[in-house]
Amino acid sequence: MNGGIDTGMTVESVEVVSQDLDDNAPEQVEYRFAKPVSDVGDPSSFQLSGFATNASVKAQSAQIKEGDTNTVLTEYAPGTDVEAFTVAITDSQAVQNESGRTNLPNTNELQGGEGGVSGTDAPRLESAQSNDTLDQVTYTFDRNLKEDGGGADASKFGLYTRDGRAIDGQSIVTSNDNTVTVQFDSQVEDGVRQFAESDAVSDTRGVMNAPTSTGEDTTGPNLASTSGLVGKTQFDYKFDEPVTAEDAKKFTVYTADGKAIQGNSMVQPSPDTIRVAYPDIQDYGDQISLAAVDEGAAQSSDGSATPNALGDQSVGGDRSGSLTSGPDLTGASVDSDTGQVRLDFDETIDDGKDYDPAGFQLVTSAGDRIDARDVVEVDESSVLVSFNRASAEAADSVTIKNNAVQDEQGNGNLLSNRGLGGGDTTAPAPDQSDQSDQGGLEERAPATQQSDEQDLNRDNDRTDQNNDLDDDRNNNRDDDRTDQNDNQNDNQHNDRDDNGPN
Repeated sequence: MNGGIDTGMTVESVEVVSQDLDDNAPEQVEYRFAKPVSDVGDPSSFQLSGFATNASVKAQSAQIKEGDTNTVLTEYAPGTDVEAFTVAITDSQAVQNESGRTNLPNTNELQGGEGGVSGTDAPRLESAQSNDTLDQVTYTFDRNLKEDGGGADASKFGLYTRDGRAIDGQSIVTSNDNTVTVQFDSQVEDGVRQFAESDAVSDTRGVMNAPTSTGEDTTGPNLASTSGLVGKTQFDYKFDEPVTAEDAKKFTVYTADGKAIQGNSMVQPSPDTIRVAYPDIQDYGDQISLAAVDEGAAQSSDGSATPNALGDQSVGGDRSGSLTSGPDLTGASVDSDTGQVRLDFDETIDDGKDYDPAGFQLVTSAGDRIDARDVVEVDESSVLVSFNRASAEAADSVTIKNNAVQDEQGNGNLLSNRGLGGGDTTAPAPDQSDQSDQGGLEERAPATQQSDEQDLNRDNDRTDQNNDLDDDRNNNRDDDRTDQNDNQNDNQHNDRDDNGPN
């Protein structure tokens, strides 16, 4: 597949068409293209990614759908929870037309997938049902768990009696789909509130749960509300009665992709409120989406010292409703007089990093791809890159490769392509309007970026760089976050005529 790009051959939509986690059949997803497909490349050119983009999976087969040459039917390994993903990624080598030209790379919202994250991407407890006769409680989460119950730990499940006494689970009875049934020694009938501590289970992508409880309030302290202060580097935890507290680390906030940050210090501005500081999140406090208190973080101040019940509160966050955790490309404009292109993202870009110009390419109307000469500036949520003027004049769209940029939390972008508008490329005003349009999220591989070197590993020759999905750059991620990361390996491109990963 070396005939160049057909700029009109774009992915129009991607949809889950079949999923049954209880049988041995592969799970199916359809990719629909704007033009007829004559040949399909490596199945690994079709990938699914979750909101936390280090949880991704490749297709194991791909073929043109019978009777519909505009659609490619992809299959994922049996038991793959394809509905848990938010976006679908298509490499530029995924398909070709009858002229031998390939598709534009893209990342699209996965229809029938998880959708935009509200709160945190980590699994959360939705409800619990008690069986008083058997002394068992069935806990239901908001997403499917790993086949083995997500490594469920019975000791991290429990219930509270009306007077606030905690009773821990003893063993796991069963786990199926999004439920876990836990055995207790006794007193299930006395439970009024059930809880799951952090890391009690993990979902099908390997993401551990956030602490959650459900049910009625106890007579001990219960978390009533939370609110962010001072750029959301401080949070007020308000309880339903006066309390005391000693350990700030028992007050935890979560980013939208499930990262937990413990409190650093605290003060008490009023009898029922604990104010906790989180200096580590000063660059991304607006991305905090959940605040939680561990059991015993606070105690009643009435002399009984009754500990609080585990609790959590959603606090919004500017990534709420987004499809991915990293910077998503929302638009681009070119100034053909200067050869400069400004790329706009949906969140602030870390301006303390040196970004590789090879991460940015123009695509001409003829389907040629041209590397940027230089990254000129990073300004809030936009990046200005320069090309030669002749290339800029011929450009039809711009592509940014995986992890070309990152946000202040360290999340990298996914592979993206945007059509170019002409006009002013000067920096936008700092107070920009919300750019939450995710309709054409372009390609993006698992992308939590934590290395100053950016893990790009691009070929210095920069010739014939037709393959866009390269995942060795992500080897610095924690392996225990997902058992699917091993599927991301740039050896998928070794059989292509390409001088190096992009």
